[in-house]
Formats: sequence, structure tokens, C-alpha cells
Amino acid sequence: MWIKNGAGDLVMSILKSASALLVGAAISLGAITSVTSSASAADLLPVKAKAPVIGPTVPLDVHGYFDLTFATTRITPGGLMIYPRGGYLSQPEVGLSIDIYKDPNGFINSVSVFGGVWNEFWSSPPPGGRTWQEMDWWAGFTVGFARDWKFTAQKLDFVFPSGGSDLQNYYFILAYDDSKLGLFPFAWNPTVKLFWTHHGGSAVVLGKTSDGYRFEVGVAPSWSMQKYWGIPLTFTIPTWVAVAPSSYYNRNDGTTNLCGATQNLPCGTDNLGLVSTGLQARYSLAGVVPTRLGSWYIKAGVQYYHISNDALLASQVITGAAPNFSSAHKDVVVGNTGIGFTF
Repeated sequence: MWIKNGAGDLVMSILKSASALLVGAAISLGAITSVTSSASAADLLPVKAKAPVIGPTVPLDVHGYFDLTFATTRITPGGLMIYPRGGYLSQPEVGLSIDIYKDPNGFINSVSVFGGVWNEFWSSPPPGGRTWQEMDWWAGFTVGFARDWKFTAQKLDFVFPSGGSDLQNYYFILAYDDSKLGLFPFAWNPTVKLFWTHHGGSAVVLGKTSDGYRFEVGVAPSWSMQKYWGIPLTFTIPTWVAVAPSSYYNRNDGTTNLCGATQNLPCGTDNLGLVSTGLQARYSLAGVVPTRLGSWYIKAGVQYYHISNDALLASQVITGAAPNFSSAHKDVVVGNTGIGFTF
């Protein structure tokens, strides 16, 4: 229906203006849509995710190791020779540790807890004897402090599958990292150890059967050939001396008179047990085995022991390492080789 006079002209004017606005809006919207559609298409393209950072930048708080050693015989750190010459020993060992505290800027720098198991198998047991000779297990903690010091305390038990009472021991170790001093081209790595047999017998056969203890004072200088020759080979010279109250080696109660040519004379009551030094080499297999499978290595070495304590020499007759006191081994070289990994 047509509307006449001035009102009709006004309506027609409004309609024309509205039409013009709609056309302009449509053109503008088309332009905007064209631009934004290009951006949207770009946004919809697949974006490659960044690779996760793995490795040294994400240090693990759980550490472990496996080690398999083959040795010609064994002498304990306190000086007891256990096996005669002949055959060989297989010694598998596993361990795990967990870091529970870290603060490089404080007096207490780290705290970790750990545990492990070690076994020993003898290839030539006597008739009726067992190949599996011993199992040791341990659990303890290590505290790092003053940046370069570490204190370790652990419970260490000796278990003998072939019979005999278990030995319940405690081991305390104070170690100092002197590598930052720069006084020598190598670190000495000094340690002081306290070994305490609380219950179960004597760790050296003829000593106190409970509450016996000894000290081990030593160093372990180490050199890496990677720095000089580009070879992932490390040499270590573990050296220590074992000393204790004389009763630790010889309880001297009349049952230990096994010395002399007749093997019925009292043994000496010395404080010195042994002196030991050696050369151990470890070669990294990082160039062969991927590090994602652990840090693998092979090793070999020799360790020299000088046993100067008469009671320790007489103990060799009881363990079977020597046929009589006169034939007891004062100077012994033990060879070893093996393989293992850490993570």
C-alpha cells in the first residue's frame, strides 16, 4: 500500500538508507571473512609438538647398579682369607638408592637411603659342600654435608647358606672429597671406616664373638684417561690399613692357641691386621651400549694383601685356606674381572 504526501517520502528515504547500510555491511563482512578465513586456515594446520627434554636436565632421584665380579679368591677387608687356591669365585651384587633431600647451599647437602644384596659362589667347594657360600644384605643412609663430606651408616648382615650363625654387623664410613683442593693432579679420596660386629660370632674366626670392632683407614687415588688420551678408562689404587683392639683378632681365651709349628701355641695379640693396595681399571662401554640402557662398564684388577697378624694366619687353617699355620699365606695377590652397569 502506497503512503502519499511527506510522510511517504520520509519512509522511502529511510528504506533507501537502510538498504545502503545493509549493502555496506555485507561488503565489509565479506572482506573480514576473507581475511579471517585465511588466518583460521593457518591456525588449523597441524603444529609439531616440542620434543620433551630428557636426560641430564631431569636428574633422577633413584639410582641403582648391578655388578658381577669373578675373583681368584677372597680376603675380607679385615684380613681373613677364606678360600684356598684353586677354582674361582662369582660375586653378583645389586643395589638401589633414593635421594630424599637435596640442598647444595646448606650445611646438610643431601640425604639418601639405600639397600643391596651380594652373593658369593665358589666353583670348587669340598665334597659335600655347597657352591653358594655366602649372602650379604645391607640397608642404610648417607648424609652429604659441608659440600665435600659424606657420612654413611648401614646395617650389614652376613648369611651363610651352608650353615653357621649369621653375623650382624654395622658399618660407619666417613669420606672426604678432596678433588676441589687442586693440590695434586688426582684426588686421594680418603676414608675412615668403623666395622662393628654386634652379634653372631667373630668376623675373623678367632676374635671376640660379639661387640668386636675394627678401623679401616685408607685412600683411593683415581685417574681418568678420558682427559689425557680420550679413552673412557679409569684407574684406581685402593689402599688401606686395618687396625683394631687385639681382642678383635684374638680373644685369647685358651681356644685360640693355634700358632707355631705345633699349632698349639698362643697367637700374638697384635693391633695391626693387614695392609692392602692394588690397581683396579674400569672401562666405560658408553660407546657401545646406549646410555638409555644404563652406564655399562667392564673392569679388571689386582689387589695385594699383607697379613701380619698371627691370629689371622691361624684362622686360615680353620677356613681351609691353608693346611697348617706354617703354610699360612702372609702375602696374597687376588685377581679379579667383571662387568656391570649403573643408572
